[in-house]
Amino acid sequence: MLFKYNSLKNLYLILLLTAAILVAASFSAHAVSAPSATGYVKNSTVNVRKSASTSSKIVTKLGKNTMVTIHKEVFKSKKSTAAKNKWYYVSVNGKKGYIRSNNIKNVSYGNVSAKASKKAYYRKGAGTKFKKKGTVKKDTYFTVLLEAKPVSSAKGSSSKWYKAKIGSKTCYICSSNVKLGATYVNYPSGKILSAAEFETFMSQQGFPESYKSKLRTLHKAHPNWGYVAFRTGISWDSALTKESKSKVSLVHKSYPSSYRNGSTQVEPGWYNASSKVVAYYMDPRNFINENSIYMFEDLSYKPAYQTEAVVSSILAPSKLPTYGFTASIFVKAGAKTNVSPVFLAARARQETGGGGNAINGQSSLGKVYNPFNIGAYGGTDPLYNGLVYAKAKGWNTQAKAVEGGAALLAESYISKGQHTTYYQRFNVRNGASKVATHQYMTNIMAAYSESLSTKNSYKSYGVVNQPLIFEIPIYNSMPSSTKLP
Repeated sequence: MLFKYNSLKNLYLILLLTAAILVAASFSAHAVSAPSATGYVKNSTVNVRKSASTSSKIVTKLGKNTMVTIHKEVFKSKKSTAAKNKWYYVSVNGKKGYIRSNNIKNVSYGNVSAKASKKAYYRKGAGTKFKKKGTVKKDTYFTVLLEAKPVSSAKGSSSKWYKAKIGSKTCYICSSNVKLGATYVNYPSGKILSAAEFETFMSQQGFPESYKSKLRTLHKAHPNWGYVAFRTGISWDSALTKESKSKVSLVHKSYPSSYRNGSTQVEPGWYNASSKVVAYYMDPRNFINENSIYMFEDLSYKPAYQTEAVVSSILAPSKLPTYGFTASIFVKAGAKTNVSPVFLAARARQETGGGGNAINGQSSLGKVYNPFNIGAYGGTDPLYNGLVYAKAKGWNTQAKAVEGGAALLAESYISKGQHTTYYQRFNVRNGASKVATHQYMTNIMAAYSESLSTKNSYKSYGVVNQPLIFEIPIYNSMPSSTKLP
């Protein structure tokens, strides 16, 4: 299931690395673990089992087209890749177990950047007994799609393998030969770069000249910040065309008519945004500054500075605390799900901070809460639909709603490579086919709006002095600049 949200749709994902990580020779772009995948049950009834065997205890039964999250592939053969010899370790509706892969269809993979730590073979399946498909050289970059587990007698130097995309080939490679999250190029460990060193670093990263002047300004003000360039491989014009389609990018009625594409509201109070407005908010260069850079951060939990005090400052202007949504609830949820509580608070403030049945517990459905407006779309009353969704999830307390929403956001977005607010708004890290799909927000200004809120709170509590890391995307054939109407 893809989650869709209405109103001010944005998602704050904080890509922050602590000082300890700075000691490493290179930075990790986001949480260094293999991504998950999603798939759908193919047949009318499928068993989820306790282990990868048809004789194992049944954990639960799933109906046709039920979506599952796939965490790893488990091979039951040394040499055969047939679907009957491969199982998936999955989670669904709070339960975990194993499903044979021939019972799952339409598998969609996340991806994590990686590089070969040494020269190594990659193979047709997970395990040393599978046929070799080629050799990857040391320091070659590629994409990891999913964790895989071989049979023990063929594991090689590690019981963990990765399903990967090396060039155009989908293959398997032993994890002992792989460094996950390897997208940063020799950022000196713990060292503040001089102006000259920073110039070299930007060139190594591949930042275009149109990015460099803005980065120089930030480096001068915050020399302990780090940056990574992510080349999307996507044409600017192609991405803009997709993001400009009806109901993909919206602008609120409070903005000038010149910001709109057409005179018809596509949602109550919202119009399709003009292509010029979409281009401006899609262009990363417009937000490489003190106020907006935070849209390029990751959302992992950093307890050193994502404190209750910082979270309280984000919640304070809203009505959330009035209805029992305390900073402590967000911090506890963030710690449990490894999601930034700052992001969670900013998301709730944008979605439901103005009050209403989603947070006051007084709807016709009884005590039910949905501070993130998850499932709030479709029909004539999308907010009510969100409450129906929350009731089905059992979110009858503020804490359950925040923690449940955090877990869903982590599973459905962060593990899919959408680990920054920008990537949540513009899904350009997962290839051209994913652009304008699986995007948390339709509000074209969402990432910008939330970065301002975060910037103000971080500034108040000195968080801007932390060693923050930002991943900034680059498109092919970008225009020289973009402007609002």
